[in-house]
Amino acid sequence: MNGREHDPAAPDALGGRPPTEGEQADGPALDTTPRDPHNRRVRRILPWAIAAVAVLVAAIAVGVLAVNESSEPKPVAQLTPQADPDQGAIPLDDEAATTMGGVTDADFVSYGSYGELQVWSTTAPEAKPCLAIVAESRIIMVRCSAPSLDPVADLDFPPDMFPPAPSGEPTSHVRFVLHDGLVDVYLAPNPEGGFY
Repeated sequence: MNGREHDPAAPDALGGRPPTEGEQADGPALDTTPRDPHNRRVRRILPWAIAAVAVLVAAIAVGVLAVNESSEPKPVAQLTPQADPDQGAIPLDDEAATTMGGVTDADFVSYGSYGELQVWSTTAPEAKPCLAIVAESRIIMVRCSAPSLDPVADLDFPPDMFPPAPSGEPTSHVRFVLHDGLVDVYLAPNPEGGFY
């Protein structure tokens, strides 16, 4: 040994080190340390955490839809077609009929009144959808639209012509919308702005 002691930890001729205590000569010893219990817990909790996040996202989506729906304006009244033969006919003159594309008084049905205004609309399937507002026995406004759209009539009259707003305040801005065979009535402004 040429006077040198053999170092058991020194590399052998192939560059590897000899096995130490607890290692086998043919490879590393098996790891006998227990697994981390934290990993097992994470695997059990992870599906529940994902489910909780999904439920939270769904709850937020439902909340957003509810807020959007509650912010939609609600009509203060819905007028329905009147079948009263004593209602008479709409006071339609030739100029108004020409403006509406040649409709006749027989094409209109009464929706009754809102305040001091009488509301009429066309009902014949081939007639253009029109909304007519009558005051003092004459047509004061006509709004017609394409068949796929709802006619809308906005009026600004003195507040004594209309019932008060739901809050009790007088209102002078009224919107009539012909939609699905009904006339919805909206008031403006309300405290949050827009129409009731």
